[in-house]
Amino acid sequence: MAIMVQYDFRPIPGKKLAALVESCQVAANIWKKHGAKPSLWTVGVGEVGNMSFTVSFATYSEYGKCLDAVTMDPEFRAWQARNTESGNAEWVRSNLLREMQL
Repeated sequence: MAIMVQYDFRPIPGKKLAALVESCQVAANIWKKHGAKPSLWTVGVGEVGNMSFTVSFATYSEYGKCLDAVTMDPEFRAWQARNTESGNAEWVRSNLLREMQL
């Protein structure tokens, strides 16, 4: 089984994409520090132009432990404030995915 959290967002036209990607790298480093496996995706079919930041875990227990740690991390709280103030993207949706074995 695997667990993935997906944060979908839309870059704002006219803003610097490089700054948005750099912000995602900062977030990825924070998530990694607490045990997540982050990745960044671009949408090529469907909602073209959107991006997805994902974090994955082997179990719900790992997810819960990491989420608690990230939520309480002052570095993450500061990142959230900076990221919101930057206005580089707008949130589209978030999903919590559970892999189903076939």
